[in-house]
Amino acid sequence: MQKQHAEAMPRNQQAGAEVAERIYRDYQASYPDGGPTLPDFIAGIGRNVSVTNDARGPHRAFWSYESVLEGADTPVPNRFLARACGESRGLQVLEDTPAGHQLNSYALDNRHVLEGLVEHFKFDAEELDTVHGQAWDALSDRFAEATEGLAIPFAADVTRDSVLGKTEMPALLKKANVGKEGVKFATPLPPHDHLPKEIHELISADPFRCQLFKDDYAFTKSPQSFAGALAAIDVPESHKVAHKQSVDRLARANSYGELKLKAQASAFLPGVTLPTSVTQAATRSRGGHGVLNPVTAELAPNAGGFER
Repeated sequence: MQKQHAEAMPRNQQAGAEVAERIYRDYQASYPDGGPTLPDFIAGIGRNVSVTNDARGPHRAFWSYESVLEGADTPVPNRFLARACGESRGLQVLEDTPAGHQLNSYALDNRHVLEGLVEHFKFDAEELDTVHGQAWDALSDRFAEATEGLAIPFAADVTRDSVLGKTEMPALLKKANVGKEGVKFATPLPPHDHLPKEIHELISADPFRCQLFKDDYAFTKSPQSFAGALAAIDVPESHKVAHKQSVDRLARANSYGELKLKAQASAFLPGVTLPTSVTQAATRSRGGHGVLNPVTAELAPNAGGFER
């Protein structure tokens, strides 16, 4: 899919002109009497065209950045992993919905297409670029809002500046029929060696992972900073004891190095728990594409139902 996508991108003036002519025909079909500008036409796709593929099921895939697949020589963008699993397992994927397919096929970030569009439209290139990004943001928001089943992210760490982090995940967490319990990551959380094993395992759990951002637990920030972010999330009842213990450990540590040393010391003293208890801050609920991450062989597309 990645190779086909790259080969389909216009590489010369003639190919760009063909895409531009198709855009112009679509524009004429939508506005036979003229009127709206090219940016207006693109914005209309973001607002009005369907974000549901009627041939797919209720579960929706979301993606961000790329993954390292077993046996692959180079990282694979998660957009193609999500689309492959979407085809084989009936998942809704934005790029395979009517709106996503239409906007994706226009390749409005391609210079050959933009040169071809000059023949048909009068437009400001910067305005079109802005509207193009806004249209994708609108589609992402509408795609998340339309989720009726599980939300299945193909992503490593959730970053604040990604579409997944700033648009889709907050919308999913607010939906009563999704929330933190309805988000099921398809790809594992990458290793973060500065975190003790128990804390890494805790935040690898889907209800935690969907509410945290990568910079919350980054090595460049203090354990106390992470303790505050971790204390602020909405925690499932089954994880509250482990959550409180982790917040306490982080709040007492001056550095991640100190935190790891305490964990190692406890391992060498069977039956002895080093003191870590402190009063936990009052918790509050909050809502919430990244980095390379491994993908296990079991995640390869198959003909059966979706399996984590």
